[in-house]
Amino acid sequence: MSTDYLDDEQIIALYNRVRAGRRTWPDGIWQSPAALQYAVTVFDYWIHNVMGWKSWPDARSRVTPALLEEHRLADIVDDVFVPEFGSDWLDFEIVLNESIRLSEDEAWMPEVLDRQERVEAAFEHSFTELIGSPKQQPRMLSTYHRFRNHLLRMWSAFQEAQAEHDRAEHEAADRFWQGLRMVRLSRAPGAEQWGIFNDDEDRLGEISITWGEHPYCLIVLDPDRTSERGSWEQVVWRLEQEILLEDPGVFTYGVWQRAFVGEFYRCADCGELHNQSDDDGAELHLDLGGDDPDD
Repeated sequence: MSTDYLDDEQIIALYNRVRAGRRTWPDGIWQSPAALQYAVTVFDYWIHNVMGWKSWPDARSRVTPALLEEHRLADIVDDVFVPEFGSDWLDFEIVLNESIRLSEDEAWMPEVLDRQERVEAAFEHSFTELIGSPKQQPRMLSTYHRFRNHLLRMWSAFQEAQAEHDRAEHEAADRFWQGLRMVRLSRAPGAEQWGIFNDDEDRLGEISITWGEHPYCLIVLDPDRTSERGSWEQVVWRLEQEILLEDPGVFTYGVWQRAFVGEFYRCADCGELHNQSDDDGAELHLDLGGDDPDD
């Protein structure tokens, strides 16, 4: 598989294969610009979906070296969390996770609108609640400042990962659409029909868009002529960039490529495409290589 930027669903799908012993982590994945984001995503999935714990604080007393080894998480801790945050990585990740969760609560401090300012304010609150008050316990000051520096580096790493994500999306779209174009075939008050053509005027796909109370976009692609170019996600990306401009998040995308792939929506929280039939993102129609551990 490519070690270019992986979205949340792809890194979770990859982790499930690693956890099942069907492959190993790709070389260099924990040295990539998105390593911290990958690590947090995998741990958050593991805590909530694999172990069934309610929250990171709930996991605090349950995480052991043996459990991490059993669930193929030791490499993430040794290669990402410990080098970045030291031996108290778990306490920091708990404060970080609670900070992000609180910052995303619109009812909390509604007067603070800037995303980074909200996270930093939530960090102050979460640190006091979970670790202690540095004002009342001066011995906490060094831990507080260390964790705050971690937070700022983490924020910078997430911003870098997002930039890498955007770059990967643009490059993948450029590869897919080279020599292809979309042509509107028909238009009605509540619907449009588009075709995807190559330079030889061969039709490689069709797109049907229906507006209304439940907007729907049906994408049907010729698998023999499009699979080698990239994913159907590049069609969604182009549609959202050029046609579905006002609110692409309200659309459901039905995808056919040789067979029915699934129905997807753009998640308002993480910005990724999710399969409506996948509650936890574990079972995905993704090509991550064969089952050989050395893929």
